[in-house]
Amino acid sequence: MNKTSKTGYGSQDSVGGNGTESPFEPMDRTGVKRYHLKTILIAGMGFFTDAYDLFVIGVIAAMFSFFLPFPVPNTIFTFPLAGKVAAVTGIELISSAAIFGAAIGPFIFGRLGDLLGRKTVYGLEMLILVFGAIASSLSWSFASLVIFRFILGLGIGGDYPMSATIMSEYSNVRSRGKLIGTVFAMQGFGLIAGIILGIGLLAAIPTSLNLVWRLLLLAGAIPAISVYYFRRRMPETPRFTYLVKRDSEAASKVISELTGKQPARETTGVSQAKGKEGSYFTLLSAYLPLVFGTALSWFLFDISFYGTSIYTPTLLNSLSLIYSPGLSHVQHLLVAEEYTAVVDILFTIPGYWIAVATIDRVGRKTLQTVGFSVMAVAFAVLGFYPSLIALGIPFVGIYGLTFLFGNIGPNTTTFVIPSECFPTRFRGTGHGIAAGSGKLGAALSTLTFGTLILVLHDSGMMLLLSFIAFIGVLVTLFLIKETKQVTLEEASEEWSAPAVTE
Repeated sequence: MNKTSKTGYGSQDSVGGNGTESPFEPMDRTGVKRYHLKTILIAGMGFFTDAYDLFVIGVIAAMFSFFLPFPVPNTIFTFPLAGKVAAVTGIELISSAAIFGAAIGPFIFGRLGDLLGRKTVYGLEMLILVFGAIASSLSWSFASLVIFRFILGLGIGGDYPMSATIMSEYSNVRSRGKLIGTVFAMQGFGLIAGIILGIGLLAAIPTSLNLVWRLLLLAGAIPAISVYYFRRRMPETPRFTYLVKRDSEAASKVISELTGKQPARETTGVSQAKGKEGSYFTLLSAYLPLVFGTALSWFLFDISFYGTSIYTPTLLNSLSLIYSPGLSHVQHLLVAEEYTAVVDILFTIPGYWIAVATIDRVGRKTLQTVGFSVMAVAFAVLGFYPSLIALGIPFVGIYGLTFLFGNIGPNTTTFVIPSECFPTRFRGTGHGIAAGSGKLGAALSTLTFGTLILVLHDSGMMLLLSFIAFIGVLVTLFLIKETKQVTLEEASEEWSAPAVTE
């Protein structure tokens, strides 16, 4: 494939392959407009909901450690580990069920978005999410809760490639990373919302725990319902209309309405790109290094992020039981949730916004490399000096660095890069493969995290996470390309993608 320019403007690839202006030039050169902000709000509210629904289960899992509304199996299955027999518990399966669904959803919706169009599919994942959230709150047994959480996860997972692709295809060159990153940063507010609501409900009705966990799950449906209508009314992205649907007139009309400028007439490069259909396997093989790099880096990151995020309330609850034995179970849980909120406010949420502020200047690859590197060092320190956990603030500080730099780097960049580095007819599919792989790592981590700590102990688990982060550094250095300050067509080498048929 052709090498891309570093400027983003005026290169042969960025203008359609024949040196003339690209029809997408008005969108690429414009500043941040009202339609960008509207798209951020519509897509970002979905990510607020996604994070709330995924991470609120951490609060509920900690609650289920001393209160069960129905029988939950102690052991689902066992497996050998480090010369011992490890077991996966029912609570771990409850905690990971939605994430297993979220590992499948991106593959389905990402591909459908490429085949049927972004507009046709966008919003349908929210309906699945709403059904899963409501049904989960009404669960009457262990099996029903696992099934409904899995369905919820399908909708959550589907939101990843759809929202990322749509925001990417509407963005300008100069602020594209910031705009996509802002959508993703809404996760931070969803994450803290679950903790704050959990604290409020536990404090308000501490004797009605059966109602508390159901309300926590039910609340996840509310933001999703609020954005469904607006998602269904969004126009098709001009890039999909131009390059996949082959409707130049419709795409030009949308570009003109959004930017106030008339796009250039169709170029030779655009004509050539429009003549190519997006065969799944041909494009997959053509972009295999990028597919592997984006998928593996996301997989590695989510192993640590979801395992630690969902397990943090349980970990801090255990510490509270050790150091404050006179409190009730609910009081212990409240203390754990308050410390979890502190970690999120001081480290997790700022990390998202530091990434948003720097990603277009520093670059995606640099942030991802630095993020993985700091995580590796921080986890190594906690692994080699396990006594830090008894010191309180030093432990929280170093532990918090893994969240801070995780969000500054790979948590944000693994979401942004796949929405930029694949051609239009494969963008949703490529992002779906990466997102699904990430959530597979998250699901496996969540399912086994508590068991691994029992077998490897805290120090061994931290060293394992350090090694995983180090592998993330290597994957980033050798398999990830920089996509800052270039057009989508340049970043994905749109004009030189292979000509294939379905």
